[in-house]
Amino acid sequence: VAAIASAASWAFGTLMFDRLGRHVPPAGITFIKGSLSIVFMALLTLFYNGFVSVGSIECVYLAISGIIGIAVGDTFFFKSLRDLGPKVQVLFFMLGQVMTMILSFVFLGEILSIKEYIGALILLIGVMVVIWDRQEEHPNKARGITYGILSIMCFSASSIIIKYSIDEIDVVSATFYRMFFGTIGVLFVGVSSQKISGWIAPLKDIRILSLFVLNVLVITFGGFLLSTVAIKYI
Repeated sequence: VAAIASAASWAFGTLMFDRLGRHVPPAGITFIKGSLSIVFMALLTLFYNGFVSVGSIECVYLAISGIIGIAVGDTFFFKSLRDLGPKVQVLFFMLGQVMTMILSFVFLGEILSIKEYIGALILLIGVMVVIWDRQEEHPNKARGITYGILSIMCFSASSIIIKYSIDEIDVVSATFYRMFFGTIGVLFVGVSSQKISGWIAPLKDIRILSLFVLNVLVITFGGFLLSTVAIKYI
């Protein structure tokens, strides 16, 4: 149930982020999304069981997962979304599950049936057919596909890494710390490049700010939190 609800949340979020991408650059979306998510997750953490201590090994895994999956992966994702549009991005999420399947076999020893591997191959072929056959109106299709592939590689690697840290940590705390480290990574890039002010300037428009808040609520509790629940239990 968590996995299906998470997928639905990401589908909704992709459509909304496509609209926001017309006003905010990709790295800016990652930073604003992460900052709002930290606030929402901090409130949930306080309500749920308070901030719990995390072991050094688990903390390292959560930090690496956050930086790869959020700071890098989300930024690539929003770059690809700008070039390809939301329909293809939803398909890229499907393609990402195939990548995760491969990595889980290599690093976690999770073995699926022959039918499931055949299904993954059919899915992969279907994704590529749709991308190349129906997206001619996007002039930067090749660049968008490159960013899309990089983003799903980051998402999949991040999912595998977080699996090592959540066996002994509740999902609320794990999601908060992962979000925190990922957003800190983007903040470092923004400060070093002196682009923070440009990233947050569009938030002066109350319509854009409201859309961000709504979308991040859905993504934080539906996308990130429920995906962590799914990874932990299935």
